[in-house]
Order: sequence, then C-alpha cells, then structure tokens
Amino acid sequence: MAVMATGTRWLNRNVLAIGFADFCADANYEMVLAVLPLFITSGLGAPVAAVGLIEGVADGSSAVIKLLSGWYSDRIAWRRRLAATGYAGTVAGFGVVALLTTWPQVLGARGVAWMGRGLRQPIRNALLAGSVQPQDAGKAFGFHEAMDTLGAVVGPAIAFVLLFGGHGFRTIFWVAVIPGVVATLAFTVLTRDPRRAVAAALPLWRPLPGGFWRLIGAVSVFGAGNFAMAFFTLRAQQMLEPDLSRPAALAGAVAFYLFHNVVGSIASFPAGWLADRVGKAPVLVAGYVCFALACLVAILGHGPLWVALLAIPVGIQAPVVKATEGSLASSLVGAEAHGTAFGVLDGVNGAGDLVSSLVTGALWTAAGPAAGLAYGGVVGLAGAAALAVLRPERRG
Repeated sequence: MAVMATGTRWLNRNVLAIGFADFCADANYEMVLAVLPLFITSGLGAPVAAVGLIEGVADGSSAVIKLLSGWYSDRIAWRRRLAATGYAGTVAGFGVVALLTTWPQVLGARGVAWMGRGLRQPIRNALLAGSVQPQDAGKAFGFHEAMDTLGAVVGPAIAFVLLFGGHGFRTIFWVAVIPGVVATLAFTVLTRDPRRAVAAALPLWRPLPGGFWRLIGAVSVFGAGNFAMAFFTLRAQQMLEPDLSRPAALAGAVAFYLFHNVVGSIASFPAGWLADRVGKAPVLVAGYVCFALACLVAILGHGPLWVALLAIPVGIQAPVVKATEGSLASSLVGAEAHGTAFGVLDGVNGAGDLVSSLVTGALWTAAGPAAGLAYGGVVGLAGAAALAVLRPERRG
C-alpha cells in the first residue's frame, strides 16, 4: 500500500527540490508565454481568435494527458521518470517555436509543450502532497506556488530585457530553452518518490470521496470561465496603445506580465499559510472572486495606471487558485490515490481552459474584448458561488 511520508518537517528535500525544478520550468515557459500572444498577433498577423484556439487546443490536449498520467502514476514505481519526460517535452515543444513561420504551426508546437506539462503535473503534485502531513499541505503548496511564480517573474523579466534591447521574439524563444533544460535535470536528479511501496493489483478505478467530487463540481464551473492569461496580456497592450507607441505598448504588456507574477510570488505562501488555519475552501472562494475582479478592471480600465492596477488581482488569483485547489484536493483524498485525484483535478481544469479560451476568443473577435472579459467574470463568480454552496470540506 502506498504510504505518505511520516516526517513532520514540511520544508523538506522534496518540497525544496520540486520547488527549484518548477522555478526553472516556469522561467522557461513563462518567458515564452509572456510574448507568445504578441508574436502570434503582431509577428505572424493572426487574429485574436487564433490565440484562443491555440490556447484552448493546448489546454484540451493537456487535460486528457493529465487524467491518464495521474491515474497511471498510482500504479507504477517509476512515476518520477515519467514526469521527467514531461519536463523535457515542454522544453522541446516551446523550443521549436523559434523555427516556425505560421500560426497553425504554433498550434502544434504549443500542444506538444502543454502535453508535456500535462504529463508531469499530476505526478509532481502527488509527490508534493505525499511529502508532507495533511495539515501542512497549504504551506507546502503555497511555497511551491511561490517558487513557481518566482520563476514566472524571472522568465518574463528576461523577455522584457531582450525585447527592450531590440531583440526579436525568436531570440527569446531560444534563450528560454536554457532554464527548461536545467528544470528537467533538477527534477530527475534531486527529487525522490515518498511512497514506501506501490499498491499491487489496484482496481481500474479507485472510488474517490464525495468531498473531492464536490470540489470538482465547483472547479468545473469556475474553469469554464477561467480563460488563459494570454487574454489579459493582449488587453494590457490595448489599454496602453492609445497613450503609447505600438513598440512601447508591446514592451508595456510584457512588463505587465512580469509585474503580475511578482504580485503572485508574494501572495502565494501567505495564502497557503492562511488556508491551513482558516480552511482551504474560503481562501479558494476569495481566489475565484479575485479573478472576476480582474475581469472587471480589464473592462473598465484605460492607460498605464489601470494596467498596473490590473496586475494586482490578476497576479493574486492565479497562484492562489492553483495552490489552494491542490492542497484542498490532497486533504480530501488518501495518499494512495493522490495521482488519480490530481489527474482528475488537472484534467477538469484543462477541459475548462479549453472551453473558456475558445469562448473568450470567439466573443472577443465577434463583439470586442469587453464581451469576452465579461463572460469570464460572470462565470468566475458562478464558480465562487458553487464552491460556497457545495462546501467540499464539510464532513459526512
């Protein structure tokens, strides 16, 4: 039977190693994602709907991989090597973007990169959850998300410096390969599987508790409106263009992407600490509401000050939602089924990303940015209401 680590120290080797690996991994793909929507629209001349299609297809394909990866990882002893393959796949998928000349080619490369992320994510979360006691899950996931988001600060910062220094998008894509390779090596060498043994002859499907499925119900509602970060980046560019030249607006959009990650890296651990003390569901509701607030600011705002203000709720909501959903899921499910549970959670989130990005892109193109942003905000509030009603942490 799979057994959770019994040590009492939550900031242990595995938590630190996974945090460092994902710091480097985020520096890799966030360096790319900071400029990818701008590359697609300004560099390749594609419409905003193409951005929604690319993001949606990537998230949808990733969702299927996450579900299968999480389920399979509970049944094998070599799940770390499988996750390491996922890290390498993300580097390869985004690295090849530097060679591409049309947006349909970007669609394929982006899909490969996100399938690699989907392969590793449930396994990484299961390793993280199994390395700490349940009462420390909020801190562990909050620390991980802080490291994750700190990498998402470094990557866009490098992209901003390169872009401001006159380098093109393709140079940024090549430079991003370096931290991606480091992430793959760090995860492979430094992490350990906390399981003492792998359960033998597991059934095809292990039932998961009702509280977990109530969480999934709320996550599925919120996910249907939680569109890709690319749309906030595009909106930041639009908010800046009336006052700045196009090159300055592009650089400002990358600076917005950088600043929102700075905010997230600061908010992640305090949110995890708070979740361990007041309950994870209330903190998650606050994260959902924060996303809706970001949509409202993006609709109403105009000019540099509003872009700076927008970075605050955008920066808070993403890492708080990710960390709290993960820690809440781990507290509702036994360690022997963590891989399956995280596969379901991440798969549902990926499917929601597919729906939200496609709908938001279509509305944005047909009726303007306010329509797409309003859709996300309303559905985000519906997700918060669903979580408050379903109360996954309640007993019985």
